[in-house]
Amino acid sequence: MISNFLNDDEIIMKKPLNIVQVAPDYYPLPPTNYGGMERIIYNLTEHLVLKGHNVYLYAPKGSKTSATLIPYEHSGPDQQKLSEFVMKTLPENVDIIHDHTHSSVIGQIAYAIPTVCTIHCIRKNDVKSPIYLSKRALDITGEDHGYYVYNGIDPEEYEYCEKKEDYLLYMGVLNWYKGILQAIDVAERTRQKLIIAGPIHDFEYFRNTLEPRINNSNIQYVGEVGGLRKQELLKKARCLLFPTICEEPFGLVMIEALACGTPVLALANGGVEEVLAGFPEMICHSTQEMCKKVLNPNFLSPKLLRDYVSQHFTTEIMTDNYLMLYKKVLKEDVNLNHGNKLKNQGCFKEAISYYKNLLISAVLSVNSKLKICHELADIYSNLGDTDDELAITFKTFEYDTPHAEFCCRLGYHFLNNNELQDAIFWYKLATQLEKPQHRYEILSEACWTWLPNIQLCICYYKLGDPLKAFKYNEAARNFLPNDKKILFNKTFLEKILNK
Repeated sequence: MISNFLNDDEIIMKKPLNIVQVAPDYYPLPPTNYGGMERIIYNLTEHLVLKGHNVYLYAPKGSKTSATLIPYEHSGPDQQKLSEFVMKTLPENVDIIHDHTHSSVIGQIAYAIPTVCTIHCIRKNDVKSPIYLSKRALDITGEDHGYYVYNGIDPEEYEYCEKKEDYLLYMGVLNWYKGILQAIDVAERTRQKLIIAGPIHDFEYFRNTLEPRINNSNIQYVGEVGGLRKQELLKKARCLLFPTICEEPFGLVMIEALACGTPVLALANGGVEEVLAGFPEMICHSTQEMCKKVLNPNFLSPKLLRDYVSQHFTTEIMTDNYLMLYKKVLKEDVNLNHGNKLKNQGCFKEAISYYKNLLISAVLSVNSKLKICHELADIYSNLGDTDDELAITFKTFEYDTPHAEFCCRLGYHFLNNNELQDAIFWYKLATQLEKPQHRYEILSEACWTWLPNIQLCICYYKLGDPLKAFKYNEAARNFLPNDKKILFNKTFLEKILNK
């Protein structure tokens, strides 16, 4: 007997999960120096393994992990080769894929396997389940679509030090948007020693803009650092400067400094106000304010800074939050996949009951509810149940504004009944709707492009209006310029119009 509904335990308590982590093809994991994103991926992978999950890690050759490593065969970066390699070598029985690549190249592929994509940089990728690094990044960059999970570290990996030395520290890429010039300005105005540590990605910018500024006895550039040297700089700094001038989604170095007991002064951009929510006195709204706070510090004790990280930004907390998201995404996907399986097996009555229970019982996204209605409408159509097909189609308007797929379904119903004016209304509406920005929101590409136009051509031809029929046939031809049927219509209607 087929169960009508999968209970939560069957869906979200499956242990262990088979998880694929896809790292970018830049640096081996864990990174030796620069590579905050790689460090996060490495730590997340290790903690998932510790929690008993089966984890597969795609990463560059030379990576080290407790998971099953699947090293890239190419020398990166090459997004195309990366995605092709993952598609070719993906293990069997994977529950969920976690894509960490900059462009979410795996998430862009319509895998049947549920996929989440962490957006580690300042960009918006067109994927179903994006995960940003702060609420700010979700709201501004992601336009409130997706989720957010804060980065985390293991405080025990960072040396704690209460006795500070008399220097300010800038640690990060030497680029304008990271605020390197602002850090130099603060040091010069306050006449404080500044140590700069980080990689150079733009050598022309460094030579022309930065090098003349750091040719100063009070400013020292020590290059890219890692390991013990990084620890020494972080734990002994009087203060870390984080004067980012971009929508920095998180700022990992801030919590690294706090874990060492080192205070931070940061400009209130990107995720800064969330990361430093417990220390509003560390947040600055201008470099002038930052200068004042450098000269007149009002910081809490180093122990409180470290405790703050332990309470809010650990790898353990981050991993648990990701697992909660995995389960949320899996629950929704497994539910829908089970219904689709029933439908494809021809178990229509069971599928109808299952989908209806989903709509009532499950907390689903609008897009998932529309997918369920779409599947139900197909089943009712196959069964010849016109009344229920129309009812479930109209029900979609309770969940969202009209979508072209459902307008075209209504248009088709009225066209078949020769109720041409009603058919025209729905097909015209389909042509006037704004196409969704995200591909996963589109159930049928044809309904958003050529289909309603060709159906309007048929409607107007039946009404004896070849001019309007020709107009809409041409609109369809804009989408399918070489389609034989559309070209036949064009020739046929031109002959009528030229008589």
